[in-house]
Amino acid sequence: MAKSLPPLTWFRAFECAARHLSFTGAAREMNITQSAVSQQVRLLENRLGTQMFVRKARGIALTESGRRLMPYVSGAMADLSLATEMFDPHQGDDILVIACSSSFARLWLCGHIGNFMNNQSTRDVRIVSANWPDDYTKVDSDVQIRYGSRDLVGDGAERLMQDTMLPVCHPDMESLYSGAFQGPLIHTMGTANTWGRWSSETGVDVGAIASLSVDSDELALELAENKQGIALCGEFLCRDKLESGQLSQPVPGAIVSDENYYVAIGSGRGAETAAQAFVTWLFEAI
Repeated sequence: MAKSLPPLTWFRAFECAARHLSFTGAAREMNITQSAVSQQVRLLENRLGTQMFVRKARGIALTESGRRLMPYVSGAMADLSLATEMFDPHQGDDILVIACSSSFARLWLCGHIGNFMNNQSTRDVRIVSANWPDDYTKVDSDVQIRYGSRDLVGDGAERLMQDTMLPVCHPDMESLYSGAFQGPLIHTMGTANTWGRWSSETGVDVGAIASLSVDSDELALELAENKQGIALCGEFLCRDKLESGQLSQPVPGAIVSDENYYVAIGSGRGAETAAQAFVTWLFEAI
């Protein structure tokens, strides 16, 4: 008989805490106490026989085991979310369903979607996560915002913008990166825009220093904002954080991104008019 899995709530607590790098932030999202999150993570650690976080005075950081586990757990949570969407009894033709990555949703769309809805007061909107190319085949959506190269996103998708990649860190960390890089590099896995390419094109030597690897721009920026290193991210997604002063660019130099956001209108749900209105607004807002 196959070994039983740990309870789903333990994995969810771990995934939330890893995204926020905070038990308090995870507790707020899950609507439970901080001690409950900490306990569930500790139970998962005991069950798997390894430590997932390093507890610090001002927060937490992922261990190597935690970094290895995170992509699998976040992917599984996204798949479960997509699967349950198919059976939502409240999803009808009067709801505009937008499928996009969690990074795009959290770092940009959630801060701007209200501007669209103010002009579409009779239209309900649902945002669903689609973090990998095949996720878009699992959810019935009116608008798909895909990320990748022109070949990867497929036909029928229009590029939203030509993005550029630049290095960002917490303002307090600038001294570590304003000259020779002395702190960790944060890598986003699965992207063609790498630190090696940035270094080659800008002529800035990043050196052979420690690194952190994550599976999303959202998590990369979370780490940078929490003073865990420097992230290479698209200017579009980090624009709001740069303007607010949450992040800064410690060294000049940006490269043209090989991957960008594209938008496509789905078919068969009967919300084509609302979908086209959203796409028109999206191009104007960006």
